[in-house]
Amino acid sequence: MGGGQIQVDIGDVDDPVDPKLQIEDLCKPKCEAFLKAYEACAERIEGDETGEKHCTGQYFDFWSCVDHCAVGPTMKHTS
Repeated sequence: MGGGQIQVDIGDVDDPVDPKLQIEDLCKPKCEAFLKAYEACAERIEGDETGEKHCTGQYFDFWSCVDHCAVGPTMKHTS
């Protein structure tokens, strides 16, 4: 990943690979703070038996970060 570019292997014509999954994996480290917040929340509510506590906000914050990072490189691979 030199120079901020995300490089992925999209396979060949006969056996293409969806680059989005690879790009998301490469973006996840950039969103580590959001992942840690989600994991901390999940640990805090682990014993909740009421079902009222949740970590939906932290979950969506993490995936929003990943999506924001991945959108440009993903669109470069669409035709």
